[in-house]
Amino acid sequence: MSEFLDPLELRRALGCFATGVTVITTKLDDGTLLGFTANSFSSVSLEPPLVTVCIAASAAGIEGWRQTTRFAVNILSDEQQEISSHFARRGIDKFADTTWQPSRLGNPLLENTVAWFDCRMHQVIPMGDHDILVGRIEFFDHTTRSPLGFVGGAYLHFGLLRQALDAMPNRRDLRVSAVVEIDGKLLLRRTAAGYAVPSAFRLGGREDGSGLLGELAAAGYDAGLPYLFAVYEDGPIQHIVHRGQATRIHPRQPNDELLELPLDGLPLESMASRAERVMLERFLEERKSNVSGIYVGDADTGTLLTLAGGSG
Repeated sequence: MSEFLDPLELRRALGCFATGVTVITTKLDDGTLLGFTANSFSSVSLEPPLVTVCIAASAAGIEGWRQTTRFAVNILSDEQQEISSHFARRGIDKFADTTWQPSRLGNPLLENTVAWFDCRMHQVIPMGDHDILVGRIEFFDHTTRSPLGFVGGAYLHFGLLRQALDAMPNRRDLRVSAVVEIDGKLLLRRTAAGYAVPSAFRLGGREDGSGLLGELAAAGYDAGLPYLFAVYEDGPIQHIVHRGQATRIHPRQPNDELLELPLDGLPLESMASRAERVMLERFLEERKSNVSGIYVGDADTGTLLTLAGGSG
């Protein structure tokens, strides 16, 4: 370390970068299972499909990681903080009380993750006090669960708003809604007054028939709603709008009210409320420009808090 760089301050500065949380796993040829928690995971290339993760050169089992021909990246969900802490510990059998199944390459895949990548080892690069593991993705899968985050030495939970809402009683003056994409389409509900985004008095869980997620699940959709999209008032009603995607969990049940409508043909002029029409217009614009934000205000005026932007 340079005499001009304070190691503690450098660690704090690097910790300002918010990341997701992963558990990296492998099974050696002799059957030994290895795993460690890492937030130093990154996508490198789509063609070929390469990812990297860093491991300390002083880590337990480092020789095994240098010799293995494969590894898996398990991206943890918002509810897996305990698993993250478990795999960060030393001197324990990390797989003894962990539910997993072997991947097609033989790597341990943890249950209930956001996504996983089954990789062959492409290269191991010694770099400073770490080794860089470069993996070539052979197989992968992903879900609609909310991810676990990490920043400033602490965990970041994207689902805290949901937990707060679930703790509230069913207020008749609160509506929880969602802008939900599925296969290039948007879920809209047809009502007597026109089209509307799906909504309920609470977000709930997938098993909660009175909540929004439960209603969507009953219609055949597994919806992940990790992002807050808008908070606004429309008359006496307080609206909290989430944004996310859905997958089909079973063949869609006949439902004349809940429709899948193409994004390039949304019936904006036939929305049940002006506020929802304006909200969907903003959604389409943000989706096109790859910029996201949270609208805070009322149905007519408010502030757009820009959160992120990116490039394809």
